[in-house]
Amino acid sequence: MHTWLRFWLGESCRLCKVDLLPKESGICVGCSGLLPFAWLDEGLLLASEDQAESQNVRVRSWLVFSEKNAVRHLIHRIKYKSDRPLAVDLGRAMGRDLGSLSGISIPEIWIPVPLHPKRLRQRGYNQSEALAQGLQSVLGGRVESRILKRDKHSESQTKNSRNARSNNVAHAFSCKPGILLDPNIRIAVVDDVITTGSTLKACCSALQAAGFTNVQAWTLGCSGWL
Repeated sequence: MHTWLRFWLGESCRLCKVDLLPKESGICVGCSGLLPFAWLDEGLLLASEDQAESQNVRVRSWLVFSEKNAVRHLIHRIKYKSDRPLAVDLGRAMGRDLGSLSGISIPEIWIPVPLHPKRLRQRGYNQSEALAQGLQSVLGGRVESRILKRDKHSESQTKNSRNARSNNVAHAFSCKPGILLDPNIRIAVVDDVITTGSTLKACCSALQAAGFTNVQAWTLGCSGWL
Protein backbone atom coordinates (compact mmCIF):
# COMPACT_ATOMS: atom_id res chain seq x y z
CA MET A 1 0.00 0.00 0.00
CA HIS A 2 1.31 3.49 -0.88
CA THR A 3 2.72 5.33 2.13
CA TRP A 4 0.44 8.37 1.75
CA LEU A 5 -2.61 6.13 1.39
CA ARG A 6 -1.60 4.35 4.60
CA PHE A 7 -1.40 7.73 6.30
CA TRP A 8 -4.83 8.93 5.18
CA LEU A 9 -6.41 5.59 6.12
CA GLY A 10 -5.03 6.06 9.62
CA GLU A 11 -2.69 3.06 9.92
CA SER A 12 -1.26 2.80 13.43
CA CYS A 13 1.94 1.38 14.88
CA ARG A 14 1.51 -2.31 15.68
CA LEU A 15 3.28 -1.81 19.03
CA CYS A 16 2.34 1.56 20.55
CA LYS A 17 -0.80 2.22 18.44
CA VAL A 18 0.10 5.83 17.53
CA ASP A 19 -0.76 6.96 14.00
CA LEU A 20 2.05 6.29 11.56
CA LEU A 21 3.64 9.09 9.58
CA PRO A 22 3.74 8.81 5.76
CA LYS A 23 7.29 7.42 5.71
CA GLU A 24 6.68 4.90 8.51
CA SER A 25 5.53 1.34 7.83
CA GLY A 26 4.26 -1.22 10.33
CA ILE A 27 5.93 0.25 13.39
CA CYS A 28 6.85 3.83 14.23
CA VAL A 29 10.39 5.18 14.38
CA GLY A 30 10.25 5.37 18.19
CA CYS A 31 9.34 1.70 18.64
CA SER A 32 11.76 0.62 15.92
CA GLY A 33 14.61 2.26 17.81
CA LEU A 34 13.77 0.20 20.92
CA LEU A 35 13.82 -3.20 19.20
CA PRO A 36 16.57 -5.59 20.39
CA PHE A 37 18.72 -5.99 17.30
CA ALA A 38 20.79 -9.13 16.91
CA TRP A 39 23.22 -7.66 14.33
CA LEU A 40 24.75 -11.00 13.40
CA ASP A 41 27.52 -9.70 11.15
CA GLU A 42 29.38 -12.98 10.85
CA GLY A 43 26.34 -15.21 11.03
CA LEU A 44 26.07 -18.45 12.98
CA LEU A 45 26.92 -21.96 11.96
CA LEU A 46 23.93 -24.28 11.93
CA ALA A 47 24.96 -27.94 12.19
CA SER A 48 23.54 -30.07 9.41
CA GLU A 49 21.28 -33.06 10.01
CA ASP A 50 23.68 -35.42 8.24
CA GLN A 51 27.29 -34.36 8.64
CA ALA A 52 28.40 -36.98 6.11
CA GLU A 53 26.33 -35.56 3.25
CA SER A 54 25.76 -31.86 3.90
CA GLN A 55 27.62 -28.76 4.98
CA ASN A 56 27.00 -26.25 7.71
CA VAL A 57 25.04 -23.14 6.75
CA ARG A 58 25.20 -19.60 8.02
CA VAL A 59 22.18 -18.13 9.77
CA ARG A 60 21.61 -14.38 9.83
CA SER A 61 18.99 -12.99 12.20
CA TRP A 62 17.80 -9.43 12.58
CA LEU A 63 16.14 -9.27 16.02
CA VAL A 64 16.46 -11.04 19.37
CA PHE A 65 13.25 -12.88 20.29
CA SER A 66 12.13 -13.61 23.84
CA GLU A 67 8.82 -14.48 25.45
CA LYS A 68 8.50 -11.02 27.00
CA ASN A 69 9.76 -8.55 24.39
CA ALA A 70 8.15 -6.66 21.52
CA VAL A 71 9.57 -9.03 18.89
CA ARG A 72 7.31 -11.78 20.21
CA HIS A 73 4.29 -9.52 19.65
CA LEU A 74 5.36 -8.75 16.07
CA ILE A 75 5.94 -12.41 15.22
CA HIS A 76 2.61 -13.36 16.81
CA ARG A 77 0.84 -10.80 14.59
CA ILE A 78 2.35 -12.03 11.34
CA LYS A 79 2.02 -15.69 12.29
CA TYR A 80 -1.42 -15.91 13.88
CA LYS A 81 -3.20 -12.63 13.02
CA SER A 82 -2.67 -12.78 9.24
CA ASP A 83 -0.92 -9.39 9.23
CA ARG A 84 0.66 -9.78 5.81
CA PRO A 85 1.44 -6.05 5.30
CA LEU A 86 3.42 -6.05 8.55
CA ALA A 87 5.36 -9.15 7.47
CA VAL A 88 6.36 -7.49 4.18
CA ASP A 89 7.33 -4.28 6.03
CA LEU A 90 9.48 -6.22 8.49
CA GLY A 91 11.13 -8.09 5.61
CA ARG A 92 12.03 -4.77 3.99
CA ALA A 93 13.45 -3.38 7.23
CA MET A 94 15.45 -6.55 7.80
CA GLY A 95 16.81 -6.32 4.27
CA ARG A 96 17.89 -2.72 4.69
CA ASP A 97 19.69 -3.42 7.96
CA LEU A 98 21.29 -6.81 7.29
CA GLY A 99 22.04 -5.97 3.67
CA SER A 100 24.13 -2.99 4.76
CA LEU A 101 26.52 -5.08 6.87
CA SER A 102 29.98 -5.70 5.47
CA GLY A 103 30.79 -9.15 4.18
CA ILE A 104 27.16 -10.15 3.58
CA SER A 105 26.65 -12.49 0.64
CA ILE A 106 23.35 -11.33 -0.84
CA PRO A 107 21.20 -14.30 -1.92
CA GLU A 108 20.00 -14.67 -5.48
CA ILE A 109 17.01 -16.81 -4.49
CA TRP A 110 14.84 -16.45 -1.39
CA ILE A 111 13.05 -19.67 -0.37
CA PRO A 112 10.44 -19.32 2.39
CA VAL A 113 10.05 -22.22 4.81
CA PRO A 114 6.96 -23.91 3.33
CA LEU A 115 3.78 -24.61 5.24
CA HIS A 116 1.92 -27.87 4.87
CA PRO A 117 -1.23 -27.28 2.76
CA LYS A 118 -3.39 -27.94 5.83
CA ARG A 119 -1.58 -25.25 7.86
CA LEU A 120 -1.64 -22.87 4.89
CA ARG A 121 -5.41 -23.18 4.69
CA GLN A 122 -5.69 -22.43 8.41
CA ARG A 123 -3.52 -19.29 8.31
CA GLY A 124 -4.49 -18.02 4.88
CA TYR A 125 -0.94 -17.15 3.88
CA ASN A 126 2.68 -18.06 4.57
CA GLN A 127 4.31 -15.42 6.78
CA SER A 128 7.80 -16.56 5.72
CA GLU A 129 6.89 -15.95 2.08
CA ALA A 130 5.76 -12.40 2.93
CA LEU A 131 9.06 -11.79 4.76
CA ALA A 132 10.93 -13.09 1.70
CA GLN A 133 8.98 -10.74 -0.57
CA GLY A 134 10.00 -7.82 1.63
CA LEU A 135 13.65 -8.91 1.53
CA GLN A 136 13.54 -9.33 -2.25
CA SER A 137 12.04 -5.87 -2.77
CA VAL A 138 15.10 -4.32 -1.07
CA LEU A 139 17.96 -6.67 -1.94
CA GLY A 140 16.87 -8.07 -5.29
CA GLY A 141 16.91 -11.67 -6.43
CA ARG A 142 13.66 -13.60 -6.66
CA VAL A 143 11.33 -15.44 -4.32
CA GLU A 144 10.85 -19.14 -5.14
CA SER A 145 8.03 -20.84 -3.23
CA ARG A 146 7.85 -23.96 -5.38
CA ILE A 147 11.34 -25.42 -4.94
CA LEU A 148 10.97 -26.68 -1.37
CA LYS A 149 7.87 -28.52 -0.19
CA ARG A 150 6.65 -29.78 3.14
CA ASP A 151 5.79 -33.45 2.98
CA LYS A 152 4.72 -34.03 6.58
CA HIS A 153 2.18 -32.10 8.62
CA SER A 154 3.36 -31.52 12.18
CA GLU A 155 1.75 -29.89 15.17
CA SER A 156 2.91 -26.56 16.58
CA GLN A 157 6.49 -26.61 17.84
CA THR A 158 5.91 -23.90 20.44
CA LYS A 159 5.89 -26.09 23.56
CA ASN A 160 8.13 -28.89 22.33
CA SER A 161 11.57 -29.68 23.73
CA ARG A 162 14.67 -29.46 21.53
CA ASN A 163 14.63 -33.21 20.83
CA ALA A 164 10.90 -33.25 20.18
CA ARG A 165 11.23 -30.36 17.72
CA SER A 166 13.99 -32.16 15.87
CA ASN A 167 12.00 -35.40 15.64
CA ASN A 168 8.89 -33.49 14.62
CA VAL A 169 10.46 -32.07 11.46
CA ALA A 170 12.93 -34.82 10.60
CA HIS A 171 12.63 -35.54 6.86
CA ALA A 172 9.58 -33.27 6.71
CA PHE A 173 10.88 -31.31 3.70
CA SER A 174 12.05 -32.20 0.21
CA CYS A 175 12.87 -30.49 -3.07
CA LYS A 176 10.51 -30.89 -5.97
CA PRO A 177 12.02 -32.98 -8.79
CA GLY A 178 13.12 -31.48 -12.07
CA ILE A 179 14.51 -28.19 -10.71
CA LEU A 180 16.72 -26.58 -13.36
CA LEU A 181 18.99 -24.23 -11.42
CA ASP A 182 22.72 -23.68 -11.11
CA PRO A 183 23.73 -25.79 -8.07
CA ASN A 184 26.08 -22.97 -6.98
CA ILE A 185 23.41 -20.27 -6.96
CA ARG A 186 23.18 -18.36 -3.67
CA ILE A 187 20.07 -19.50 -1.79
CA ALA A 188 18.61 -18.21 1.46
CA VAL A 189 15.94 -20.06 3.39
CA VAL A 190 13.68 -17.51 5.11
CA ASP A 191 11.77 -18.05 8.36
CA ASP A 192 10.17 -15.88 11.02
CA VAL A 193 12.13 -17.08 14.06
CA ILE A 194 14.78 -19.63 14.90
CA THR A 195 14.69 -21.29 18.31
CA THR A 196 16.41 -24.69 18.29
CA GLY A 197 17.20 -24.58 14.57
CA SER A 198 15.40 -27.86 13.84
CA THR A 199 13.18 -26.53 11.05
CA LEU A 200 15.99 -24.71 9.29
CA LYS A 201 18.25 -27.76 9.58
CA ALA A 202 15.63 -29.88 7.86
CA CYS A 203 15.03 -27.33 5.09
CA CYS A 204 18.70 -26.67 4.37
CA SER A 205 19.51 -30.40 4.43
CA ALA A 206 16.80 -31.02 1.83
CA LEU A 207 18.28 -28.34 -0.45
CA GLN A 208 21.80 -29.69 0.02
CA ALA A 209 20.61 -33.22 -0.69
CA ALA A 210 19.23 -31.90 -4.01
CA GLY A 211 22.72 -30.67 -4.91
CA PHE A 212 22.67 -27.00 -3.91
CA THR A 213 26.03 -26.01 -2.44
CA ASN A 214 25.55 -22.36 -1.43
CA VAL A 215 22.76 -22.34 1.16
CA GLN A 216 22.25 -19.87 4.00
CA ALA A 217 19.31 -18.86 6.21
CA TRP A 218 17.81 -15.49 7.14
CA THR A 219 15.33 -15.08 10.01
CA LEU A 220 13.42 -12.17 11.47
CA GLY A 221 14.15 -13.28 15.05
CA CYS A 222 16.48 -15.59 16.93
CA SER A 223 15.88 -17.15 20.31
CA GLY A 224 17.24 -19.71 22.76
CA TRP A 225 20.04 -21.41 20.85
CA LEU A 226 22.15 -18.26 20.53
